[in-house]
Amino acid sequence: MTNIVKINIDLNSGAVNIEAASESLNMIFDRLESFLPSLNDAKNQFSNCDYENADTVEVSGESSSNDEESVSVECNDKAPAKPKRSSSSKPETFKTVELGLDAELRQAFKDFYAEKSPTGQSDHVLTVIYWLIKNTDKEFLSKNEVFTGLRTVNEKAPKRLTSVLSNLALSSYIIKNGANSGLHHIGEDYVERELPKKKAK
Repeated sequence: MTNIVKINIDLNSGAVNIEAASESLNMIFDRLESFLPSLNDAKNQFSNCDYENADTVEVSGESSSNDEESVSVECNDKAPAKPKRSSSSKPETFKTVELGLDAELRQAFKDFYAEKSPTGQSDHVLTVIYWLIKNTDKEFLSKNEVFTGLRTVNEKAPKRLTSVLSNLALSSYIIKNGANSGLHHIGEDYVERELPKKKAK
């Protein structure tokens, strides 16, 4: 089920109001980091919106399993401007770290990933999290460890890994521990039973 998340920002006072399910708030704070840089760009995109006279700007997004997130901006004192997808925020930067895998384990990781054949960024990231948690002594993984896992299996990293992780958490496939990510039994079952996805006949 898709959860609608609304973030209302008062341009005069800087107050931020968030409307979301209570169980989603931790993930929303993570995603807020990606919303805020979009405001300055959105100001230039919507030339018919008088920001100097507007009291508030509303940023709304849908939390779903999609790999990309959409952001719309509208002035409350005028007709809503046509929403546009924001793609101008700077990509996140990560670094490779030591995962403690020897050559045999790295090959086993690659073989497992190839066997599961994940498609789409969410499945890519979830499959990496699954294998690393199941085959190392880690209960939670940092973003750098997830990034390194993607590099290990020669998979392209998402532009916004934080958003992909937030979507997985909102779908209850993973659980969050601060900025780190762990495996929920729903995500475990998904990787074990739903991947690789069966081709339609």
